[in-house]
Amino acid sequence: MSLFKMLYDTYESNQAMVANFYTQYPLCPISHMTASIQIEVTIDDEGTFKDASIISDKKDAETIIPVTDDSAGRANGIAPHPLCDNLTYLAGDYQWYAATKKEADTGKNRFEAYMKELEQWNGSEFCYEKVSAICKYLSQKRLIKDLSEYGIVNLDETGKLTKDKIAGRTYDKCMVRFLVFGTEEPEECWLDKTLFQAWQDYYIHEKKGREDICYLTAKPAAVSDNHPKGILASSYGAKLFSANDNTDFTYRGRFRDGEQAYAFGYEASQKAHNALKWLAKQQGYSIGNSDKRTYICWNLKNIKMPRAGEDLEYEEDVRPNTMPEYRKKLQKFLNGYADNFNATDEIALLTLQAATTGRLSITYYNQLNAMDYFARIRSWYESCCWQFTTFDSQKKPHQEVKTPAIGKIVAYAFGSEQGGMVKVDDKLMIMQYQRLFHCIVDQQRIPSDFTHAIFQKASHPQGYTYGNRERILSTACALIAKYYKDKGVEIEMNLEQNLEKLTGQDRRSFLYGMLLAVYELAERSTYDDKERREPNAIRFQTAFAQHPGATRKIIEEALNPYFNRMTPGTRNYFRKEIGTISEILGAESRIEQNKALNELYLTGYWLERAELYKSKKDA
Repeated sequence: MSLFKMLYDTYESNQAMVANFYTQYPLCPISHMTASIQIEVTIDDEGTFKDASIISDKKDAETIIPVTDDSAGRANGIAPHPLCDNLTYLAGDYQWYAATKKEADTGKNRFEAYMKELEQWNGSEFCYEKVSAICKYLSQKRLIKDLSEYGIVNLDETGKLTKDKIAGRTYDKCMVRFLVFGTEEPEECWLDKTLFQAWQDYYIHEKKGREDICYLTAKPAAVSDNHPKGILASSYGAKLFSANDNTDFTYRGRFRDGEQAYAFGYEASQKAHNALKWLAKQQGYSIGNSDKRTYICWNLKNIKMPRAGEDLEYEEDVRPNTMPEYRKKLQKFLNGYADNFNATDEIALLTLQAATTGRLSITYYNQLNAMDYFARIRSWYESCCWQFTTFDSQKKPHQEVKTPAIGKIVAYAFGSEQGGMVKVDDKLMIMQYQRLFHCIVDQQRIPSDFTHAIFQKASHPQGYTYGNRERILSTACALIAKYYKDKGVEIEMNLEQNLEKLTGQDRRSFLYGMLLAVYELAERSTYDDKERREPNAIRFQTAFAQHPGATRKIIEEALNPYFNRMTPGTRNYFRKEIGTISEILGAESRIEQNKALNELYLTGYWLERAELYKSKKDA
């Protein structure tokens, strides 16, 4: 199934959500869109002005308004919305209050175009009482005068509109909606479904243009050549469909005109685009700050889906601290979603990004069987996980096994610490995030450059604060576990099990990591509670990963004064640990001793350190 067929079917399957004002995100009817409104004007059914107010609540400002093909996609030029629009279109007296002649002329031309369309609707068989009242009021050309008398807009000493703003918009860009007393309930135009239907029937009846076979429905239909914008709030002017390549290298030599490229029926286009806008609002999430890529995962049933690669939102605050506990909880969590689907249901995955201010690019689209989707998510979360220090609502620390969000993985692998936070460039985040997203939903292997990058970051602990260092280390261990899982080696959070299965360079690196943990904790055991100095094992960790044999000798020599400070029992304990690990390592030649370690030394380091802390706590 194609993307737009899926969107069209989504609209058809969710008719109950069309103009459903009991939900946070109602689905827009055909020939309508949502707009942020700043001014509310109240009139009666005879077109007499009664009241005006500023809409300060952002949620209340979101309003469904009628639109035309041209007005929904307008950029420059004159293309009035049929009912609710900005003051330059609605105010017949705007030209008399405008600060410059150019603004006055613009207001005059826009108002004339607006009133022409409104009067045509009002004079048709699809006329509606609220439309008649609004038409009567606006034909009086006194909207600015009424708004100024009610203190909604301000005039300067010359009687012209000031440069003040309402909700961040200058007066010329302020949108207006109407409430009409004395008409059928609801009196609010933006809640009246009968009004929506009246406009829809009128516009489709009057719509002129070429007829063709719609590529989506395979039925004859009035074809739309001007498709809606505003799919993503962050890239409001960007469109998915446009065909204006009619100069120079016309349509790359493939077509003579845009009509040969595609034929998309008006109603089908409206349904697909409105469904996409609706999905982006309620289920989309963006990656990046200034440059953004939006991810949407949905299904025809409109059931909320877990976001692949993001933190899982558990209902209860029970934190698993072992792998079996975590996997059991993960299975329960995903089964809760999977139970809502049957074996034939489909899940759609879509990513969008504005290529330019006017073009929206589809960077990824796929459809998966619902059960397959949950299986792939489970596979990722089960194999890419490790123990982290997290904090509860009372800010108490806990040890919790979890899967790091892929945004965090990207930041820790390719970012740097800035002001106590690990940050990464937007373009790098967007690119690398999608690579990991493919690893989850397409079951691709972890790219080796990811494990190498985070291995390098975790091997430079002095470049980070303690908290960030620990999060990077746990994230690195999770990613390394997934990387080796893809190669057929199961890395567990258990020293003995890993030592039994690892061989060769992997086993050697793992053991050297264990040795580094012993060096660190041996020195730390001599510190008092106030000492925050980094031990030699941390200071030399970067060199240790590159030249373990030579660096090991330096660290061991630096440890001798600390051994002298220990009690005999503690000294014997740490020397025994060092001796045991050294014995397993066995004798190495000078060349072998200084071969660089691979990423598994980090897991050996983490596990040995955790074991030593546990032994200390138990003692």
